[in-house]
Amino acid sequence: MTAALGPAWTVRPDTPDDTGRQPLAVETVIGGHAAALIPGVITTTPHARYLALHARLAIEAQRRGWTEAQDLRHFRGLVRRAEVVLGAVSVAHDGEGGEHRVRAGSIGVHGVNTLGREVGRLGNVDVGQVAGAYSGVPGGYLPTYGGIEAVLGLTDGRPLPTPGPAADIEQLSALDEVLDLAERAPTLSTADLRALRHLCVCGIGDAPDGQCVRRAYFGGGSGYARTHRLSASLLVGALAGQQAGPSIDTFMDRWCCFRPGMRDLLDDELYTHALLWRGGLLRNWFVWAWRLIWARLVSPLTNTGTLEEAIAAFVRDLPDATVRQALVDDLPLLVDAVGTPLPVEHDLYRERLEADRWSVLGMLRLLAVGARRLDHLDPVSRDAFVGSVPDDLGPAYVAAWLARDADRRLADAVSDLAAMLFQRAESVSRQKMQWTRYGLRLPTRLRRVGDRWRLEGREGSGAVSLRLPTFTSVMRQLGVLARDGETWAAGRYAAEVMS
Repeated sequence: MTAALGPAWTVRPDTPDDTGRQPLAVETVIGGHAAALIPGVITTTPHARYLALHARLAIEAQRRGWTEAQDLRHFRGLVRRAEVVLGAVSVAHDGEGGEHRVRAGSIGVHGVNTLGREVGRLGNVDVGQVAGAYSGVPGGYLPTYGGIEAVLGLTDGRPLPTPGPAADIEQLSALDEVLDLAERAPTLSTADLRALRHLCVCGIGDAPDGQCVRRAYFGGGSGYARTHRLSASLLVGALAGQQAGPSIDTFMDRWCCFRPGMRDLLDDELYTHALLWRGGLLRNWFVWAWRLIWARLVSPLTNTGTLEEAIAAFVRDLPDATVRQALVDDLPLLVDAVGTPLPVEHDLYRERLEADRWSVLGMLRLLAVGARRLDHLDPVSRDAFVGSVPDDLGPAYVAAWLARDADRRLADAVSDLAAMLFQRAESVSRQKMQWTRYGLRLPTRLRRVGDRWRLEGREGSGAVSLRLPTFTSVMRQLGVLARDGETWAAGRYAAEVMS
């Protein structure tokens, strides 16, 4: 077994905690897939009506001639008050139960904690006071949504935006009342909020501003609109008739990656798009394997120890076998008789559920399955699966490792792999280092304590996602998707997207 060389990266224990996100830098490819498959959507933009509101605010700024730097303060004040009105109405409506979550989903509006205290405790909302407290960003949530609003053509995405070509003035006038209340109503009582439920985030689907946002997402001939239409069509197909419960990614995974006869169900354009999703979704499993491995590898250092001790604990329960025996010959079939991928990743996950946690061998097998997929995927899926990010420990790297160390004892080969991961994490943290008022800051959770190491907090080991929960939330609010009790269904406006 090769001894690990202790990396020299750290900061003094009394410096501020660093989050150490993406310590192995293997997640970049996932962001690229999400940007290509659902352009502009990020995890923090789950509410369609904020898109409409910001477009209406851009129209208002244009009407008032706000174009200069000195106008930005006035515009931001209006944005913050308008977002408070929209949020307060939505929080109050959610509190009534019933239809709100059926149409809006379970993701709270922005500033829900601050707004919830005002609505629940005081029974009224001081618009100006809450506008100063609900967000620490001067422009409220306008900067968060600016990217997708620019992609959709609703605004130009700037701090003081101008309306884009998709900002229909007549349709967006449905939100005139929000702006009027933002400027003229110092407080909103519970009774006021109940009377304004038509302005709730759940009400956009059937409102004129909902038509505007749907057209922005799916109308016209732009590449973005085409991509959104194709992805929404696949999402509706994957979810319709399914019981709510498993993650959205799981449904899409089963539909695009493992569904027999998918070629016969879809036209050429939609089938090609499904293959792009297949490559991206399969890469999610592969990236998740690395995240699981790293989190387990460093977990013994919570109690302080050496890197050698952490590596020894990591390989302790591996079988007495070679790499070839454990990670090549022992893998199940990956495709059926006609070349359709088999859900081996799901089978491995089921084993994890039965055992209550991932075994180290299970994590390594998940990596090995991804590497072997290279031999079986169609060209479109394979290109998406591999991605274009260099040096990201991708499937080709693991395939080369399996071939190079095939005849080595598994524990020895994995020990060397683990030592490489510590060295890689050092390199990644050095690339991200920056000077702060506390001195040199290296983003890592590993701290040197004398000649030993301590893990501050825990490394993330959750599954990665292609932002499908956010996209699903928006599609649900726009009426493209719906819930019939506990079952997903095509929404009342799905035909507009899928035609």
